[in-house]
Amino acid sequence: MPVLKSPPSLQRSCLDVVCRLPQEEWDRPHIAVWLPKITNRTNQPHNLSANLYQALLDHLIQTEQLQSWHLDYVAHESLKWIRFQKCLKILDNESALLLSSRCPNLQDVFINSCTHLPLLGVNCLVCNFSNLRVLDITNTKADDDTMAMLADRCPELQKLDMTGTNVTDIGLFELCGLRESGKGCKKINRIMIYGIQVTLFGLSYMIKALKQLKQLGTEHNTGLVLYGIYHDFLLYNLPLTPLKLDYVSFSSRCLNDSLPVPASYIQALKLCPNVTGVVLRSAMLANVDEEILQSLSLLDTLEVEEDEYRQLTFQREVVPFLSRVGAKMQSVTFTGFSDVDMLAVSVHCPKVQELSLEYVHGIAEHPTQQVKDCTFHDLTSLSVEIYDEVSQEALQYQLERVLKTAPNLTMLHLWGVDCFTDDFMVDVMQYNKFEFLWSLRLIECHGVSRKTIEALMDTASNFSRVIVETCEKLKKSDLEDLKDLAASKNLSFNVMQGWGRPSETNNEEGQWAAM
Repeated sequence: MPVLKSPPSLQRSCLDVVCRLPQEEWDRPHIAVWLPKITNRTNQPHNLSANLYQALLDHLIQTEQLQSWHLDYVAHESLKWIRFQKCLKILDNESALLLSSRCPNLQDVFINSCTHLPLLGVNCLVCNFSNLRVLDITNTKADDDTMAMLADRCPELQKLDMTGTNVTDIGLFELCGLRESGKGCKKINRIMIYGIQVTLFGLSYMIKALKQLKQLGTEHNTGLVLYGIYHDFLLYNLPLTPLKLDYVSFSSRCLNDSLPVPASYIQALKLCPNVTGVVLRSAMLANVDEEILQSLSLLDTLEVEEDEYRQLTFQREVVPFLSRVGAKMQSVTFTGFSDVDMLAVSVHCPKVQELSLEYVHGIAEHPTQQVKDCTFHDLTSLSVEIYDEVSQEALQYQLERVLKTAPNLTMLHLWGVDCFTDDFMVDVMQYNKFEFLWSLRLIECHGVSRKTIEALMDTASNFSRVIVETCEKLKKSDLEDLKDLAASKNLSFNVMQGWGRPSETNNEEGQWAAM
């Protein structure tokens, strides 16, 4: 029988007792009398009277005991939030109307992925709370009418996630108050709108209307939108009005605006003095002037994509750029380069914690930095994805020096790295025991065998996940042996052989030990 590190609190135990009572017991008045008077181990009164209904509702949801009839008892004006991470099936028009009428003081509503709830129910749950500040309606039936109702009734809204809804440009205009009444949710500082039918035109109006907007999540090219705004300031000879956006992408996942924007469009960053993360094309780096550098003073997350028609620009353009902005960098991603130099990253980005190399076409044969100059002491995540035939010798030279100097690595993901062999890791592990490693992902790494994975399992105390795909030396029998080894070590261990076909070993005692 596994031993919990600490027993459930008295408060939680009493809540659980109440939540398990049949409906007829909830009709008695005694619950609201004795539950607030329970005491904890310090013998001090534990006053639940102020949040009794909130505590009961949260516990019912988290333990997946919530039924529709419970809402008749816990739907109360004292509730501040309803977060249906679980028990979504109990929501319908009737229950939504009940919550809407009885809980006027809600500030946080979460109905993410409640796909079955009709539009009427969605609108009831989100549009009748004047104090609403946080709303997540991802993958619901919310539409432009929902946005109009939010604009009318929820002026305090600050954070909105409406990814995967039916909202269009018209809904954005409604939300931002771009209509005759002027009513809107103008205090929004964070909005997620992935996968909805909006255009660059609609995004532009939204960015200009929401003066407090800091976080904008979209698959569109926000850099292109910002340049349009920047151009208008220049065209009409107006003083630049800074925006509060903290993330700007000059890349796009949308086919209709996927063409690369001109390198000069990087000038749009002058509108964003608070930016902490950017996605740039390599051709833009040469256009960074001192004024743009001032806007990048807070930058800690950088992604740079190589253009298809350009080659060998990492050493020539990326490295000099890192020397100017890399001091505070914590996360860097480079995509599509043919002369990647990981060792240069360590020198110019001494605080980097996450390093990702995607669609690598080549590795620098002669790194600009010497071994003694390189250290990745703060690195926690390393991902290397080899796309073409590259020099495994050059890759091994750099990867070896990275792994030997990254003692705090927790995630190691490699794709097409044939130099990741048993002999390679025997040498590396003389310098780095990978004590904190918990996730290892190996795809088409044909040189690795179970020996290396077993060695990592022996040294990494939190090791819990291995994903392998098309690694020739890892046979089915090896995977079975690894799962048995995981069980013997009381570990929660996950192995995948082939996409979407997980084979899990979850040793119960190991899971309790990890909690």
